[in-house]
Amino acid sequence: MTFISGYSLSEDYADHLQRIGAFAIDVALITAVSGAIALVVEFTDVLSDPAAVPLMSAFHLLMPWFYYAAMESSPRGATIGKMILGIRVTDTEGFTPTFGRAALRAIPKCLPVLWPGYLAAVFTQRRQAFHDLIARTLVLRSGT
Repeated sequence: MTFISGYSLSEDYADHLQRIGAFAIDVALITAVSGAIALVVEFTDVLSDPAAVPLMSAFHLLMPWFYYAAMESSPRGATIGKMILGIRVTDTEGFTPTFGRAALRAIPKCLPVLWPGYLAAVFTQRRQAFHDLIARTLVLRSGT
């Protein structure tokens, strides 16, 4: 286990292209799953029940948040996109984040209006985006 809190800029931090690539893969996966669910709902006529519409809307809003929170708090500390690109999320001590910390980290990632917060990673010493700063997390290369 790598002790992180004493690090300055290090090669252990994921670079910007890895983070953007992982995000793009995750968004593609979430979109594909959401689209498949929408097709099933359309062909099964589930939405004929007026109570189903708000439930489906809530599901589509919460699904990305839960995906990020559950995957990043799992033992691998990574979403599928991060696993593919060899990066992982840790807390500032180098441990896998708790579900609560990962859930907090996921909120800005699920709100497109906050996506410019990714730019903070260019200017922060430990390459932390806005959602990393508020959740006190880091994104590292998996081999570290």
